[in-house]
Amino acid sequence: MTPSTLLVAGLSGLASALLFAGLALQSGSAVGLALAAPLPIAIAGLGWGRSAGYIAALVGPLVIFLITQNVPSAFTLAIALTLPIAVAAHLGGRASVTESTAETPHSPHDVPMSEPAIRWFPVSRILFVLTVAAAVACVLLGWMLAYDPQEILPALTASLTEGANDLDPAARVQLENMAGLIVALVPLIQPAVLTLVLVICLYLGARIARSSGKFPRPQDDLPQVANLPQGALLIFVVSLIGTFIPGAAHLVATVFTGAFGIAFALVGLARLHRRTRGRPARGLVLFTVYATILLLTFPLLVFVVMGIVETWRRGEALTRPGPR
Repeated sequence: MTPSTLLVAGLSGLASALLFAGLALQSGSAVGLALAAPLPIAIAGLGWGRSAGYIAALVGPLVIFLITQNVPSAFTLAIALTLPIAVAAHLGGRASVTESTAETPHSPHDVPMSEPAIRWFPVSRILFVLTVAAAVACVLLGWMLAYDPQEILPALTASLTEGANDLDPAARVQLENMAGLIVALVPLIQPAVLTLVLVICLYLGARIARSSGKFPRPQDDLPQVANLPQGALLIFVVSLIGTFIPGAAHLVATVFTGAFGIAFALVGLARLHRRTRGRPARGLVLFTVYATILLLTFPLLVFVVMGIVETWRRGEALTRPGPR
């Protein structure tokens, strides 16, 4: 490893830590910056190699610990943001060389010429790894923070009803129901948001690294190749069934349901992009779809179903060997 690579890795880790520092110091306005913390790691890992990515992924949490003297904050940055994106960047740069016939002989005396062809690690498996990593990270963080809905619900209800002694009983019941809904949705939404953040940061990191000439992988046709291995369907079904089991199993299953739900939605949206290519008013259709999702959210379920169908029809087997 060259000194310049070490320098890039260190600076990337420092940049990631600074982006996350506001949240670690309990500044609510810094949430947006904290969500961008994986981006420098992705750029380092994709542009300067896996070693740079892993070093940057460790430097960031170390800097956070030195700043805050808080182990949970450093652990959160490492397990939820920097290490998953470093692994994904490593996979994004993996490739294997295979022999492929470049020319077809035009006469019996011609010898077919072969040249090596590069097979890059499939996008579908990278998305699968990011989804699993986000779900596992949320489970570990919940365990570390001793997340218990039965304890959080009374505190949240008290916070919502604080200073509202003149509320009529019906309004108070509505606030209590709202608190219960929020607590119930946290294990579903948190992994979905984390999965989406990791995917976006990896995409932006690839664009930046490629534009600088550091990332040799050709740009993938994402609407065409975005998918999940068929094994994701089994995990999703088991997770859905697990949500009906009470206790800790319910929370873990809900986390995996949220992570894989958003992953299937991304696959469904990719299918929409592919099917609308060359169609008139494509821009208007895409704008309307995304605006509807942002405003109403529930239309996202349509794309979850589309992603499930797409994975069932076009997804590869999870056991298929990939590039080394």
